[in-house]
Amino acid sequence: MSKLNQSSSQHHITHLRQDYSAIGDPTWSAKDFLEKNLEVSRNLFTPESLIARCPRPKELEVFALLSGLPFPLNFSARLVAIQKQISAILDERLHYWVSPSNLGVEYCVFKWPLESWNEEWLSIIRDKLETIHQPSFRFSIKGVQINPDGCVVARGFDEDGVLFRIREQLKAGIPFLPPKQSGWAHVPLGRILEPLGVERFAKLAQLINKLSDLPIVSTTINSMKLIHETRWYMEEKATLAEYFLANTSKGNRT
Repeated sequence: MSKLNQSSSQHHITHLRQDYSAIGDPTWSAKDFLEKNLEVSRNLFTPESLIARCPRPKELEVFALLSGLPFPLNFSARLVAIQKQISAILDERLHYWVSPSNLGVEYCVFKWPLESWNEEWLSIIRDKLETIHQPSFRFSIKGVQINPDGCVVARGFDEDGVLFRIREQLKAGIPFLPPKQSGWAHVPLGRILEPLGVERFAKLAQLINKLSDLPIVSTTINSMKLIHETRWYMEEKATLAEYFLANTSKGNRT
């Protein structure tokens, strides 16, 4: 890698780390999660499941492009270990974890739940995805954070900004792409759904402080998947197509 490319890559990593911290760090300025903030998370689950204290995501239709679903076993296992560490502190306080097979990193969303959808758009998306010629890349988790709304995420970093380059190509090439898009490369891990109490919250803060900038696990991303999701957190989904990145020999598979 040239010095110019190294500088650009380092700038990307630094900027991404700052973006994560800008959202995650304010969580710990309070003494506990605020119920009004947690409503953002609770609204993703069916009311009856929250009452029964067995959170079940709502049926919500999304079309999106992701990698993972699943990640390699060793990668997912490290993230599950983090979930268990947090659960040990949360104990009986209500929370939800994304299952290992549903862990993924998002490039873009083509349709959000409350937006209309034109079936003809699918062929436009497929055509655009066929033109993506980016290399496979190293994807690393370097830290975990919890946002004020209780969202728990693994801080992902894409080597050489490849994921971000793909995202920008899609923004430029798809006129109906929703303006709301992720500016991160994170892997959603789950949601905390009720306040913890001051003592437990403080213990959680200590754990997240240790994990916030810790190299956790890496993998190589070789392909992207066009997903039709019908229940939040990928609990119900269909893979419509898989697109292999450069340096892999399989081509596209639908």
